[in-house]
Amino acid sequence: MTAQKPDRRVQRTRQLLHEALISLILEKGYDRISVQDIVDRANVGRSTFYDHYQDKDDLLVSDLEVFHGQLGQGGTEAPAGDVLLSSLHVFQHAQDNYHLYKALLGGDGINLILRTSQKQLSDEVLNRLDERTGNGRVDIVPPDILANHLSSSLLSLLTWWLDHEMPYSPEKMEEIYQYLVKPGVDSILNGK
Repeated sequence: MTAQKPDRRVQRTRQLLHEALISLILEKGYDRISVQDIVDRANVGRSTFYDHYQDKDDLLVSDLEVFHGQLGQGGTEAPAGDVLLSSLHVFQHAQDNYHLYKALLGGDGINLILRTSQKQLSDEVLNRLDERTGNGRVDIVPPDILANHLSSSLLSLLTWWLDHEMPYSPEKMEEIYQYLVKPGVDSILNGK
């Protein structure tokens, strides 16, 4: 049995809404955008918008889920011997989309992004912990707390980097992140 192909009209509508949201964020900032602004820019009906999304937050979060899926395919895999989560692709994406990230940092959109991203990253770390917690010290630091710590550390470092106009390369930021969290993770996972 073959999987059903996604409807091209649905994909096109979602793409138009996504592009409208991004361009409006860059122009006006997230907080000053309404659903009406988005549908006008995308040239779709308001009811069409609500067929796909509950509100502009839902549209933004759905974009994050797509982005997170792309990261999972291409980047958050940690190299052998490294921490459970590599940050390099996160920093590279932020560098490539600097103006978008800066526009989001100025409003409530960033809070939604940070909460959603932290949950998604924490879930990913928890999945990896399940594979690696053989003889570790998870009784001292439960996996959900470790996952929360790693994801919030990464997002805090990313926010600092963007606030300071990216003074270091993505590779250097990955090195810093690994340096900051690796000793604790190694201690927990290896029982040292």
